[in-house]
Amino acid sequence: MIDSNVSEPVNPAGLAIHFIGNEDEPVTQEAVDKLIQQIRNGYQIFCYCLALDEYGEEDFLSIDMDNGWAALSFNTWDEEGDAHMYQPVNPEYADSAEDAPVDIGGQTPVLKRNALNDLNLAAECVLHFAKTGQLYAGLQWEEAN
Repeated sequence: MIDSNVSEPVNPAGLAIHFIGNEDEPVTQEAVDKLIQQIRNGYQIFCYCLALDEYGEEDFLSIDMDNGWAALSFNTWDEEGDAHMYQPVNPEYADSAEDAPVDIGGQTPVLKRNALNDLNLAAECVLHFAKTGQLYAGLQWEEAN
């Protein structure tokens, strides 16, 4: 998880993230609001990234959406440089081994267990990360295999 005791410089928009979408898109509250609306409205989203660094290469939340489902993945690296990916646990499908109708990056299957069909909840997770740099505590998150 992200160490909340580390003080990161806050970007001019007052958000925890320093990268949104791509290097050419400025990190603004308006950009975050637009993304949140797209999630709530079920837009198709492919490999969208919110990162804590300015280049989108370190600790980041990726967002993929299709067919009314959202696949959120928090990617981070530990002190040894090993990668870790965390995904939410969908309480409605916590025991499901069925694939969701959305893929991570358009190619990696994700289980319904780890995808969200409640788009308002998905939007809340993304908004919370953008503001705090932390995973939304209203959901359980687990490390992907």
